Amino acid sequence: MKRHDLPCTVLDANLESLLYLLDRLALRKGQDAGNVDDTWTKRAARHLDAHLRLLRNPDGYKNIDRYKRAVLDVNRALVKSCPAATVRLSLSDYEDRCRSPLRSVDLLAAAETPVDNPFYAYFQERLLPLLEREQPSLVGLSLNYLSQALCCFAIIGFLRQIFPAVKIVLGGGLVTSWMKRPDWRNPFRGLVDEWVADPARGRCLRF
Repeated sequence: MKRHDLPCTVLDANLESLLYLLDRLALRKGQDAGNVDDTWTKRAARHLDAHLRLLRNPDGYKNIDRYKRAVLDVNRALVKSCPAATVRLSLSDYEDRCRSPLRSVDLLAAAETPVDNPFYAYFQERLLPLLEREQPSLVGLSLNYLSQALCCFAIIGFLRQIFPAVKIVLGGGLVTSWMKRPDWRNPFRGLVDEWVADPARGRCLRF
């Protein structure tokens, strides 16, 4: 886009939202987050900064035991950082015991009630000021994995509530797999304005 002189802002909401949740509950400092009363969680909290530095450094992947410990401890901190009893978080997964990313009705529910999402405070404190500052006419979201779907639709619902006029474009690996199906029918009219499959397929749908 910049090569064509089109202004744009890129946001890694996947990473930012996880770090936000950890910071918000002060687990980095080993403070009690309401349910931090076991040795594993306290140890994970105590070493959280070191673990995150290791996972961001190529040297951190040279020792498989250190890597495993870092991942397990960060995942433990994420589990204890999430206040929603129905949601289980990890670096690689998002599981909601009440909603399934395989059900369009549940994705619609996630969009209708973004306040139920454990990252809603992140949406308010990070996305809202960014959107107010940038005033975009278009927002594109990349949806690649099933574990991202519920949160992605919560973001879409949040956008529809605060910036109803903004155009929303949805693409990514998961979207491509949906659109490849011969029985694909769009159940999300009114939420997503444009669907973009893998560029190699040359498919783009507008609603």
